Amino acid sequence: MGGMVAHRGASMFQRSGPSTVGEYARDYGLIHAVRPNTLHQYRIVADLFERWAGGPVRLVDLDERSVSAWLRDLGQTHAPATCRSKRVGLLALWRAAAEEGLCDPPARRVRSVPVPIVTVEAWDADEVRRLLATVRTLRGRHPCGLSRPEWWDLAIRVAWDTGLRRGDQFRLAVASVQPDGTGWWTQSKTGRPVAFRLADGTLGMLRASLERAPRKLVCPWEASLEGFASQFRRIVRIAGVRPGTWKWLRRGSASDVEAQVPGEGAAQVGHAPGSRVAAIHYLAPRLCGKRRAYPHPL
Repeated sequence: MGGMVAHRGASMFQRSGPSTVGEYARDYGLIHAVRPNTLHQYRIVADLFERWAGGPVRLVDLDERSVSAWLRDLGQTHAPATCRSKRVGLLALWRAAAEEGLCDPPARRVRSVPVPIVTVEAWDADEVRRLLATVRTLRGRHPCGLSRPEWWDLAIRVAWDTGLRRGDQFRLAVASVQPDGTGWWTQSKTGRPVAFRLADGTLGMLRASLERAPRKLVCPWEASLEGFASQFRRIVRIAGVRPGTWKWLRRGSASDVEAQVPGEGAAQVGHAPGSRVAAIHYLAPRLCGKRRAYPHPL
């Protein structure tokens, strides 16, 4: 980068602890009680910044112009939403380090990262039914003991009924599902509990599948996420629905709930009713106003 801006004068106090951004990101969990995923993201941010700088960056050398220059250059290769999240992460590390007396806090404005609002897209109930029809044509067996058609059929239905993120769904324990299909799950990303209820058809399918393949997890997936994504892309292609990812099921689920009970779509994905974040990222406008005449689409 042509050199960081000259660092400030030496402090009259002796500072101890991590001296670089990378070191601080890796030691962050010693002082702050945060989720593992947050620590992982902070380390990614620190690595990106120091790679751009050409080497380790001392905390006392952090300055607003250099961080702004990094964000400008990052915007050439990364999406606006990604740049904004990295900006938030680096500033969080900087301010936390300043609170510990390891450097001075940012004193001036750091480059902002406007993120355009993109219309949310999701699969509707008809498209999900086409996905279900496609997975029933698959061959082979899943490692948990179910046939591949059974596993994928159950996984899609559970995703639609619960609105859980993919990782949470793969970790959802059978013991978390009550006999009536209700349950609670603590989201790994936010740490917030979310309630769900499996439809009668999904619950019946789960019970039958447990008789054929006893297991502790509802939809276990032990292989790589890349392998999962590859298999699901193939299912989507064969089904002939609009190209999308597993997240489209989560969005479709929230949008379907919103269409039936306005204001409740956010709760389906673990957000507070009326959440702006849920509205921006999960609720598909073209689906939220499409009311169904039947109680459950699948």
